[in-house]
Amino acid sequence: MTSERSSGPRSEVFTTALWDGNYALADWDLHFARLSKHAKALRIHLPENMAQQLEELFEKEMDLAKTPQSNRPSMLMRIGCSDGEVRVQARKIDLRNEEIDAITVEAPRWASKVNGTKHGDWEAYRIARGEAEKKGSDMAFLVHDYAIVDADRATPIVLDEDGVAWMAASSEGGVDSITFDILSKELHNAGIPIQRGRLNERLVARASEMITLGSGSGACRIASLDGEQIGEGTKLSAMCQTLLEQHYLKEETWFDVRVPV
Repeated sequence: MTSERSSGPRSEVFTTALWDGNYALADWDLHFARLSKHAKALRIHLPENMAQQLEELFEKEMDLAKTPQSNRPSMLMRIGCSDGEVRVQARKIDLRNEEIDAITVEAPRWASKVNGTKHGDWEAYRIARGEAEKKGSDMAFLVHDYAIVDADRATPIVLDEDGVAWMAASSEGGVDSITFDILSKELHNAGIPIQRGRLNERLVARASEMITLGSGSGACRIASLDGEQIGEGTKLSAMCQTLLEQHYLKEETWFDVRVPV
């Protein structure tokens, strides 16, 4: 196990995926694709023997976690890469598919190529999460120029009063969401169009529902933001929770990291 570190955004690229307690990660093909994309933006080389390194590291984590293999989400694995070296860290899920309260904090900003990537200078996100916990809230939303760009461990989604689901555009600093990618086609088929743009105060104020999506947190409905109630709807969160439960029960969702993607 290796602790997380912060040495500048180009010091590391990482992803955090659901882990089955053995050698399998949920949606590893999608995580690896995002990891590769972000590594290129950060000028970080992913090691050719990544599968071998992961196998050895996972064996150590299995001994430490002593978690029975399961395709029901209960553990997360953070996988970081820098200088040709892979580091992993397993942790339990402490928040999933719940109704939660959130606060807003100022979003950190980096160079345009760094914004929106999973990079090595993640300390501001951990600080934001700590600020939420100090106030008795469950999650912190990161705000820049009066618009929500991200959350401390998930992706905010706003369901507008006209039925459109909004998420922050990459130009705003929004990070690509694996969980959203999994659900986007199903949401579209259910008659919920997707738009990327600015999650500004006006959009949030008129929202019928607001949720967050994340590998660890699943689909959480936002009950309040900075003490103000957010919408009254439950349709989107309930639909996403059902779709995710079905997704993780599928055998093909889980990928053995020892097999290169």
